[in-house]
Amino acid sequence: MTDSRPTHGSVQLTHDLQHGDVLSALFVRRIVEAGLSRLRTDTWTTAADDLEALPPTLQRSLSPGSETVLFELDEALVHLTLSNGWVQAQLAGADDAALERALAGLKRLLYAPDPDASKEVPVVFWTYSPQGPQPVPRTIAVPEWSEIAPNYSAATRARLDALMRHFEPAHGGQLVLWHGKAGTGKTYALRALAWEWRRWCELHYIVDPDSFFGQHADYLMNVLTMPSYFAFPDAMLPPDVGELGVAISRGVDDDGAGGGEKAWKLLVLEDTGELLTPDAKSIIGQGLSRFLNVVDGLIGQGLRVLVLVTTNEEIRTLHPAVARPGRCAANVEFTLLAREEASAWLAERGAAAEADRPALLAALYAQVEGFDAATPRRDAGFVPVRAGFETPGGG
Repeated sequence: MTDSRPTHGSVQLTHDLQHGDVLSALFVRRIVEAGLSRLRTDTWTTAADDLEALPPTLQRSLSPGSETVLFELDEALVHLTLSNGWVQAQLAGADDAALERALAGLKRLLYAPDPDASKEVPVVFWTYSPQGPQPVPRTIAVPEWSEIAPNYSAATRARLDALMRHFEPAHGGQLVLWHGKAGTGKTYALRALAWEWRRWCELHYIVDPDSFFGQHADYLMNVLTMPSYFAFPDAMLPPDVGELGVAISRGVDDDGAGGGEKAWKLLVLEDTGELLTPDAKSIIGQGLSRFLNVVDGLIGQGLRVLVLVTTNEEIRTLHPAVARPGRCAANVEFTLLAREEASAWLAERGAAAEADRPALLAALYAQVEGFDAATPRRDAGFVPVRAGFETPGGG
């Protein structure tokens, strides 16, 4: 489809339509016809399940799990999509003040959820596609650290407690390393970390680390420099969000205090311990070195990025890029529960048996559920969640 109407003298607007792109074309056409000179885009999470709170629409498009509308609000033209609890908005107007008023109104109508009430946090999952880096935002159910702390050995619990409750970003390095056998609870601890850091840190999960550290420099830079999903001015928060919402919107200063303009990012790379060893593959090893140099080098100034790498492998020595002083903020080994700890864990859950040796968390969950503890099932200890990471014994 091509709109051949001449605009502004000899300038001609054309728009090639892709599937489901009709409202985008209408949005562009109205911008040109009205001579709107200012554009604004934004993305945020919302508690709204539909768009009924918005003004009457000019156009509406529905698809499974997604709704897109075109409407006018406070002298601005708005093209907006609601999908999986996320809002993507494009606004056009005659001046910046009108766009700010309209965006503030949108965020009051489609206000952010209260994580304290839902016990869920947003996570952005990244993959590299033929169209380049693709973010897929989702919401995952999470536990509080206090709920799962007894799942870990005393040594592991002490190190995790320091991370969960007392960690100060920008002090002591930007890499967090978790390592230990599969089934020691790394993945579930990661979900708890997302909850405990929810006031100041976004979680970004890299699905394909090989591509992230490989030949696609645009992938790495896009993730590092993408604006914060939670950098909302205070005026755009609903009145009932309270202290939590203000903390997210203001971010955290380098000294841990409020008043910043954006949240920190935590980039998560699961099961990628091979990147950290001295004999890492040349391409991946170089990619890791380049990435870490970006994070704490010239480009990384002000980015507020932390990296968490998990691995099921034992790590005795680290890649030189990682071992450099000031790089690694925390190195946590996930160990088996000692025999006494495992026995106490079983007794607390009403199991008659006692442990006769150190035990994996996954094996203990399997035993409580009635499975053979010697051969724990992959689904042992599952806790139902709407999306995201899976088990208290996983990882």
